[in-house]
Amino acid sequence: MDLTSTSQPESAESYGFGFAEVAYVLRSTSTAQARKSAAVLRLTDELDSDQLCVAGASSLLARGFASTQGEDIELEGPAMVLAYALGQATRWTEISLMTGDSIDTVVHVESDKVKVLLQPRTLSTWFVFAQDPTLDGAAAEMDIIEEHVRQTKTGTAYVLSRTLDSEDHLMIRPDSQAWAIGQAKDPAADVVERTGLSSEDVLASLSGLRAALVS
Repeated sequence: MDLTSTSQPESAESYGFGFAEVAYVLRSTSTAQARKSAAVLRLTDELDSDQLCVAGASSLLARGFASTQGEDIELEGPAMVLAYALGQATRWTEISLMTGDSIDTVVHVESDKVKVLLQPRTLSTWFVFAQDPTLDGAAAEMDIIEEHVRQTKTGTAYVLSRTLDSEDHLMIRPDSQAWAIGQAKDPAADVVERTGLSSEDVLASLSGLRAALVS
């Protein structure tokens, strides 16, 4: 399955989908993973709206991302790939990229055959990019965080990784010429940081976060 290949959403070709289109894509798969994807993308109410999903299907048909087979609607091209990723996902990672006055978001959705990166944009649209298949998930996420810091110099990242049954997080920020990682196991407790870390240390922490979360 191929959509496009990239580890950096900012520099790659993307496919844009309106929120009604994404809601229909989610409903067309009808799996527990699709329901989880809807929750992660904050589209649970839209997924449950018949009228809105019909509007999404109509839009996909008009754009050539779906076709009719008798009375059935078949997703095609990028919509089919997105449906597979959202409906068969095993891991969802939300990366909040923060500066002093703004927050941007990348949602990394991984299934067995395709891994995609989604970014929300104006009017609840979502832009979709395929993860570079030569990278593992942690490396792709590290690329995004490093690019954010290169562009902002002081930007930080909050990484929330989920499976169907569990979730955990890391807070990552630049620390002079190194990195710092924070985590708070107890919401009432202060964040505990490790400082002076290398890029390899951060990558290992991202890999460890993923390994600790098993559905």
